[in-house]
Amino acid sequence: LAILANGYVDHEAAHIRFTDFAVEKPPGLAGEILNLLEDIRIEHALGARYPGSRHNLARLAAYLEERDPSMLAQDTPVAEQVFAALYALLRLRVLGQTSLEPGACALEHRLDELLPPGVVTKLLALAFEVRKTTSTAEVLALALRIVAMLHEEAAQPPPPEGQGGAGQNSEGTPESAPSPSVGVATSAPQPEAGKDAAPGDAKASGSSPADGRSIAEPVTPTGGGKTRSPTEQQAALQALLTSGSGTAPDTGEKARTLLNSVARRDRTRVQLAELDRLPPNRDAPRCRSEARAATAALRRRLTALVQSSRTEDRWCARRGRLDTRQLYRVGMNDPRVFERRAEHPAPNTAVALLLDRSGSMSAVIGLANQAVLATLLALEEIEGVSSWAAAFPSTKPNKIVPLKSFEERARRVAGRFQIGAHGGTPLASALWRAAWELCQREEPRRLLIVATDALPQNVPACLDLIERARASQIEVLGLGIGMTLEAVSQVFGSRDAVAIKSIHELAPALFKVLERPLIAA
Repeated sequence: LAILANGYVDHEAAHIRFTDFAVEKPPGLAGEILNLLEDIRIEHALGARYPGSRHNLARLAAYLEERDPSMLAQDTPVAEQVFAALYALLRLRVLGQTSLEPGACALEHRLDELLPPGVVTKLLALAFEVRKTTSTAEVLALALRIVAMLHEEAAQPPPPEGQGGAGQNSEGTPESAPSPSVGVATSAPQPEAGKDAAPGDAKASGSSPADGRSIAEPVTPTGGGKTRSPTEQQAALQALLTSGSGTAPDTGEKARTLLNSVARRDRTRVQLAELDRLPPNRDAPRCRSEARAATAALRRRLTALVQSSRTEDRWCARRGRLDTRQLYRVGMNDPRVFERRAEHPAPNTAVALLLDRSGSMSAVIGLANQAVLATLLALEEIEGVSSWAAAFPSTKPNKIVPLKSFEERARRVAGRFQIGAHGGTPLASALWRAAWELCQREEPRRLLIVATDALPQNVPACLDLIERARASQIEVLGLGIGMTLEAVSQVFGSRDAVAIKSIHELAPALFKVLERPLIAA
């Protein structure tokens, strides 16, 4: 997906920057040639200005070639074969996209068999002039020259049977390798940064190919060894001239189609969850006392951690506030009789907790309620830390159950943490709501903890929201209830995941993941 997205963005950005949309596209063959050559020109120009784009566009070309090879079937219409060959050869020799080399070699050999003698040489010689163009208007003029050349060749009477045909050059002289020995040199120089490709510089004498081709390693012919008569070659050229629109390969359109198909396949609509009504706050003292056993250990460790991080650093110095306890240093010729201090700011942090109450949690829902409540009770004892909690899903679609707001004290609403298990695991919408709540806070550090027992519905959407939250400076941690650490790590990552199987494991597990965000500078 990243290859498609990066390549598509670079390709379309090149059009926006370099294409003159005021130039009117002509109908028919000229318009198709214009589209193909303009794609090559703008990508070449973008690579010269932004060299990093070459990598994205080359990876896109390789991906498209793997999914939809440029090498077409033998019975494909002539126009499609010609444009496929131009597409592959120009991208190989002008843009240096080597992933198209096998198809380019085979298609070039096929064109030699398909079209009248000399046409391929002239066609490629003109097409490679796209490297010298600097505007859309110049590309249009080049496309019209190519069409005019094809019309001139089509107007020529075919040579008599037995003279000319496939395997001869434009002067009727047999080429040096009319069979599998003519191909593109594998050692041909590829375009470098800021340089044009070498192929395409024509030589007019002898049997040297005028389109930049050279005698190299054998290329297996794809025409099945069939020799076309001059009449068949002339008919193929006429078919090319009468081809309609939509024949030329379009890199941007291919990438757009694949991106849309991926989006349709993976898309599950995610909405921002709304808050349902508050659950009853029954028997808060009992719930609070049951959670305090686990809270005591966690609170003790977190408080000690935070206090140690806030402790002032003090040291003796040559200037600062006079420390009478250090006056003895004067007699030792030591001027460090002053005290310097460095204060650490309080760890102002906003914490949001999400409790998974899906049906699969029925066996451990009591443990999950206690774990979330114990965490809230421990956090509210730490100065500078505020907390919020909710459970998902509610009994109503696209809603979550509010358990504690930022303004409430956990010990006063402890009776709400007696909810039962119900429904599926729509984590994505709950994550969105929790992240939205945290984004409204002024605390410089924000933390989101999810207590769950299984993989959520729509994992790609959850991963996307977690990535977006972390990009917004929200740390997202996963607390697995009754599940393995590996399962939690699949969603939250190994660094930000812990797992517990009993309430007694809560303190060390949560301390492990809370230590870093609570004392981070």
